[in-house]
Amino acid sequence: MKRSFYQFIQHLAASVFIGLSAYGIIIFMGGEVNVRLPLWTSLSLGLIGIVCCVVVVFMGGIIDRMAAEQATEEEGQE
Repeated sequence: MKRSFYQFIQHLAASVFIGLSAYGIIIFMGGEVNVRLPLWTSLSLGLIGIVCCVVVVFMGGIIDRMAAEQATEEEGQE
């Protein structure tokens, strides 16, 4: 149960990061004509992207630790 929740959070953060990246590429390539984002909007989008990267790395570490503990338990039982 815990592992699936952590994987859900990791996938959600990765999806948000991909969405922000796609939005940034569309704006950069001129998908919307001369859209100027305010400074605070740009900073908040960048901060959200950084937080998403940190969440993906942190959740990945937790999931790997749980998998290693499970593998160790299975080796001990054999």
